[in-house]
Amino acid sequence: MNMEVLKTEFKYLRDKIIEKQYEHLDPMQRKAVLNGENNCIVIACPGAGKTQTIINRVDYLCRFGPIYNTDYVPNFLKANDLQIMNKSLNDDSFKDVSTVDRIEHLLNGNKINPQNIVVITFTRAAALNMKNRYISIGNKEKSPFFGTFHSLFYNILKKYNKEINIIDPYKAHEIVKNALMNYLDFIGEEKVKEVLNDISLLKNSETDIDLFKSKIDKSAFLKCFNEYENYKARNKLMDFDDLQLKVKDMFLNQKSILDSYQNLFKYILVDEFQDSDNLQIELLQLIGGKGFIFAVGDEDQCIYSFRGSKPECMVNFDNYFKDGRKIYLKINYRSVKNVVELSKKIICNNKNRNVKLIENNRKNNGNIYFKVFEREKEQAVFVSNSIKEIISKGKYKYSHIAVSYRTNLESRSIIDAFLKYNVKFKLLDGQYNFYEHFICKDLIAYLKLAVNMCDKNSFMRIINRPFRYIGKVNIKKVIDNRIKENCFDILRQVGDLPIFQLKNITVLERNIKKLNRMKKQDRINYILDKLDYMDYLKNYCMKLNRDMDELQDIIGEFKEACGEFDSIESFLDNIENVAQTLEKGEKEDNAVTLSTIHGVKGMEFENVFIINCSEGLIPHANSIQNNLEEERRLFYVGVTRAIDNLTLCYSSTIRKKAVDVSRFIEECDLLNSGELMKNCGLETGDYVVHKVFGSGKIIDKEDNCLKVLFSDNREIGFDLSVLYNGQLMKDAARKCL
Repeated sequence: MNMEVLKTEFKYLRDKIIEKQYEHLDPMQRKAVLNGENNCIVIACPGAGKTQTIINRVDYLCRFGPIYNTDYVPNFLKANDLQIMNKSLNDDSFKDVSTVDRIEHLLNGNKINPQNIVVITFTRAAALNMKNRYISIGNKEKSPFFGTFHSLFYNILKKYNKEINIIDPYKAHEIVKNALMNYLDFIGEEKVKEVLNDISLLKNSETDIDLFKSKIDKSAFLKCFNEYENYKARNKLMDFDDLQLKVKDMFLNQKSILDSYQNLFKYILVDEFQDSDNLQIELLQLIGGKGFIFAVGDEDQCIYSFRGSKPECMVNFDNYFKDGRKIYLKINYRSVKNVVELSKKIICNNKNRNVKLIENNRKNNGNIYFKVFEREKEQAVFVSNSIKEIISKGKYKYSHIAVSYRTNLESRSIIDAFLKYNVKFKLLDGQYNFYEHFICKDLIAYLKLAVNMCDKNSFMRIINRPFRYIGKVNIKKVIDNRIKENCFDILRQVGDLPIFQLKNITVLERNIKKLNRMKKQDRINYILDKLDYMDYLKNYCMKLNRDMDELQDIIGEFKEACGEFDSIESFLDNIENVAQTLEKGEKEDNAVTLSTIHGVKGMEFENVFIINCSEGLIPHANSIQNNLEEERRLFYVGVTRAIDNLTLCYSSTIRKKAVDVSRFIEECDLLNSGELMKNCGLETGDYVVHKVFGSGKIIDKEDNCLKVLFSDNREIGFDLSVLYNGQLMKDAARKCL
């Protein structure tokens, strides 16, 4: 056999052996794994096995090197090598050790040293999971680097800096909170997180601070930013953003260091590439200048623009990385057929995406429900009962179920219902408790003080909200008094207060006591208006340049919660029960997962409920004008978490305000199901109110049409769209007469 024939036959058998090694992959996964030496973006639909693809790509590089479909032939090849390669390929029982070693020797001449490979993902947990899975498929020797961007850059910087100390997140939180306290006497936790996120976004975007649009008043943001950066400088500390910025600066100004890492890291694999921000992409361009980027992600799941990510990095990959090649993983192995089809109807409405096929591997259909409710309370009861029914059938456990929503605020009604109906649950964001919001804590303090005038903690919290000119010295005297008695009496006795202030305190005490005798629906409005707490909130918004609508949502939700209980004591007991259950739920494995849609990205559940599919929530009111496509991507992520069954819920009122059904439900083609008419809560004989025509009474209901007799004796027919856009609502007051 001449050498050319020998080489040709070897290359054929070599590729067949490599293909057999990865025969467990589908053709497109295998194509990605065996991709040659070029920059490559693997665009993976939900459930396409992207993690498996990355792990097998690393295995291929370390086991064989990039030799598939190349001219690689070992210079020690012999004719009888082809015989043993053929036998190995066609006889699975062929296990001769010396022969196996010979084949390995023939095929691994170009294998890559694990030190030349870097695998980057976005969480430590994901990195550890990948590393363990890589080891589990037989790679017992040294592994490549598996870690986050931050851990990679920390390790790089550590070689050139004697000491790197990262600021404690709690300290960062404290610095920002103290800076904001220059503007107000109390700052909510969510506001501190928002400012810290803005600081990170500013630094990573490398935008001029004068041009940066912060979410709070600019002067307040500058105060926070300067206090934070100055503290780090004084104490020689860094944050994770500093790690990236300093590495970039080092690479740009010290070419020898950049060259050494470009020569070291020949193969850079990036998971969840769509979540990369501009700075991270720039660093990949620098460090991968002499090597090859293998990125995996899905621009349709790019939902972190508030952190700087953008889908363009995947759509226009070749603009960022020279001669970038696209490979599509199109098969969804997770979801049933009709869930995949539904998700495609949603996401195809986006423009800023790759045009691609998405196919289902599973041929069976699951249950897809669209349910309509008059109020969030009925929605929560339905979800609770549905879960109990699912569990009773024995096929699924609580841990196979997730309830997701756009904002954490929406979890309140679900949690209350789950407690009432004894549904085991856990919050994915274990730290979130609606009643821990500063507005809730203030309102709770007023209620606690109403039933116990000796409650010093509650007294201290509300006495100057709004500001009532009670000095810190006098408040401290009340707190330090060891006798358990009425806080207002103590203040009158120990405080050196002028007569007008004594009168004001007595009036305040009397007004707070009135809360005990009020109807449940009047208590919160009384605190807001009569006790001037609303003025305090307006001042808060003015000082921080914050939208009052956000706080109105909290107030509205608190009113809904409080309105479920006849007495203040029973409401306070429920709040305590919620806190205890949330703490216990963190340790519960078999429990329903409650989470925002952002929180469940990357997860999957046999049964998924998405609540409050309404305009203003999903898509969110703050994003409809400028970021609608990301809201659609977010809804798409929520839908594609479902393995077997999906239930979408819509409440026609949110916190007593009429809301339209989400446009994404319309895009799903679910509006023609008749579900709205069946579940609208309106029956013949009900009194209703129309936005234009006023009060009326339903005199007929059939198919998708309602006929209403209005007070001016006009009969008008309406199709179901009036219910979706909130034009027609039940007149609850008249129904109760």
